[in-house]
Amino acid sequence: MARANAQNLFLRYLTFFIGIFIMSVGIAMTVHSHIGTTPISAIPLVMSYATPFTLGQYTVAINVLLLLAQIAVLRRQFEPIQLLQVPAAFLFGAFCDLSVWLLDGFQPTFWPTQLAYSTLGSLVLGVGVWLQVTPRVLTLAGDGISVAVAKVTGREFGAVKITLDSVLVAIALLLSFLLLGRLEGVREGTFISAFLVGFVVRQLQRRVPWPAALRRPDRS
Repeated sequence: MARANAQNLFLRYLTFFIGIFIMSVGIAMTVHSHIGTTPISAIPLVMSYATPFTLGQYTVAINVLLLLAQIAVLRRQFEPIQLLQVPAAFLFGAFCDLSVWLLDGFQPTFWPTQLAYSTLGSLVLGVGVWLQVTPRVLTLAGDGISVAVAKVTGREFGAVKITLDSVLVAIALLLSFLLLGRLEGVREGTFISAFLVGFVVRQLQRRVPWPAALRRPDRS
């Protein structure tokens, strides 16, 4: 039994790490589309344009802030194991900078191609989010805050994510005009992503059976 539980935990964490890498690839695709990145990276991207720091570094910073928000929302329901979101955030930030570098060679300039590339990036991000949250080990803080609000309010995770992503977009818009004096990092691709990522997560959760080997032992 102990060996089976250890194997189960290993596979679930492996799925989590694969998920966050896939997320970083989706984010990099939207960054290189140049028609607006995903809501989860809109604020870090705007800040990276305004300062010498990178997208990945600001991704770490916003994840730490969102972890603090989770603690405030959940209070006594907050699980101390979720403090591991901090090292996970550093890994995710590194993945984001790596993926941006890896995909640097393809940056479409024709608008229909940009739109298709951005949309595909959002789809990839949605798959990554699903792989990240479903094993129920850790969540990145950007999704952990959605999990926390869903838990407290009883609403579905995908629906909560759409709402919170829209808030992140609004903040990024404000920062773009305040710090850059123009619209950067937030465009039509961002608004598509704000709804598409949550939609993909919801459809996967509803329609794709999760493998028994990756389920938490106490999961019904």
